[in-house]
Amino acid sequence: MKKFYSLVAAVVLAVTVNAQATIFSATFDDVNGTGGNDGLWSGSIATATIPASYGTAGWAFVSAGGANQAIKAGSGSSAGSVTTPALSLLNGVATLTFRAGAWNGSSEKLVLNVAITGGGSLSVSSVTLVKGAFNEYTVDITAGTANSKLVFSGNGGNSRFFIDDIVVVAPTQAVGDVNATKANLVKNTVVSNNILFAAKADVQIVSMNGQVVKSASVNENTSLDVTSLAKGTYIVTGMVNGKAVSQKIIKK
Repeated sequence: MKKFYSLVAAVVLAVTVNAQATIFSATFDDVNGTGGNDGLWSGSIATATIPASYGTAGWAFVSAGGANQAIKAGSGSSAGSVTTPALSLLNGVATLTFRAGAWNGSSEKLVLNVAITGGGSLSVSSVTLVKGAFNEYTVDITAGTANSKLVFSGNGGNSRFFIDDIVVVAPTQAVGDVNATKANLVKNTVVSNNILFAAKADVQIVSMNGQVVKSASVNENTSLDVTSLAKGTYIVTGMVNGKAVSQKIIKK
């Protein structure tokens, strides 16, 4: 199920990259545990830990643990919550998508609260989950800022939930304006060891399954070493003059 979903997401990303820029993506593929993607929808949150790297990246977890390439949160006495790092590339309007599901116990509450802090508002404040199955949910973000964080929390005790594939995309230039995007952000689209930039920006390099593999601050006419990246196709995203832009590159 997980690999099939990643393939679909990669196809969608490849088709829409020139219309939308991925400014945040968390697939949790490096989280090991049970539940969610393996079809198991119960189990203690203490049975698997979340990698320490999430703490240094700015995530915050309350009563949460590792599931199967996902996060599970909550207990019989604690609502549990997952808070993202600051969405440093967010500026104004964007779209949030995520997958979530409820534990399959008979007493489970099915409401997941969704909130934003640090600036901005959401089109919905809660979603109704399905017991024992992931569903994808879409939420509009308005007036977002680089300090905005997303908070997913249960609705009291016995509202245990699983969450996966948190992605935020923002509008960028239209499909017919690809050349302008190239000139504004990335100079070379086929690279060996370095990406050359035409503008100052905070950039992220996103793999075709939607995972951020490298982040950096770059200046005009400088390069970024990508020697460590595997060969393949990637998307470079960044904010240039207050606008989110993106460019597909090929790493040889």
